Amino acid sequence: MYRSPFVLGVADLLGREASPREVTIEQTVDWGIEMSRVAQEIPILADLRLHPLSGGVAITGSVAFTTSDTCFRCLDEFATDRRAAIGALFDTNDDDDESYPLDGDDIDVEQLLRDEILLSLPIAQECGKDTCAVVTSAQIDLNTDNPGEEGDTRSPFAVLKDLLEPGD
Repeated sequence: MYRSPFVLGVADLLGREASPREVTIEQTVDWGIEMSRVAQEIPILADLRLHPLSGGVAITGSVAFTTSDTCFRCLDEFATDRRAAIGALFDTNDDDDESYPLDGDDIDVEQLLRDEILLSLPIAQECGKDTCAVVTSAQIDLNTDNPGEEGDTRSPFAVLKDLLEPGD
């Protein structure tokens, strides 16, 4: 039977004499938002510390990952190494919106890691190149095309150039 690498057994943490435990998760994922995605070829690396609590388990730590970003100005793609802090509570209280569910002796940290990673991504990312220019339409790339070239017919005013006499 397949067991997700995000499901952690915590039976040893639910007793009275439990002590904190370190866990490392290394897994590829397919998560992202519109202009940034976690790179699928590079696994995320989550270093977590599980702390026993009365009625649950607290998790702290961090997750390191690489994103494949698209610049909102020039639409070039580039990679960025990132890190997000992790802090959450898993408990048996079902009516609490501030914690994740503790189901028996297992916890599933996939939703926690997904939430923290996606919330850490910027909405608009800029590549930072000196030559970065805004793309105004799908037909023109200001990084490579020269919109002022003679014979440029993409301009809606190109037809008006013949109305004036030379020298006017």
